[in-house]
Amino acid sequence: MPGQTTFFQQQVGDKRIVVIKTYDRGLAHEALDQMTPEALNILAASLELESKFDPSDIPSASGDEFADFLWEVLQDGAREDWKHFSYFIAADEDAGGLHPFYVSPDWPSAEAFAKRILASVRGE
Repeated sequence: MPGQTTFFQQQVGDKRIVVIKTYDRGLAHEALDQMTPEALNILAASLELESKFDPSDIPSASGDEFADFLWEVLQDGAREDWKHFSYFIAADEDAGGLHPFYVSPDWPSAEAFAKRILASVRGE
């Protein structure tokens, strides 16, 4: 099983943003822990929660249980087969390593978030 693959990379000034595909559950969970409330809401929208769950079953986005709920839903989307999961992580990359800020079970969502960060760095 491969470790990780770079799917997207772009540099603006001294900021380098990458999207990697990884099978590392710990790194994926670390990325989730680093996500801002805005990023969690964007992930929730990409997971299409309203089409999969009754609204009363979805925890409040402002509550402590929201990230845990998203993690469980993300796991369902990240399953490649009965025992393998893959994650797409958007991160800053520098000499100190990878600093994740977004995780998704799909590449388009992670790339869109990475491009959103790049646009903010460019002042767009």
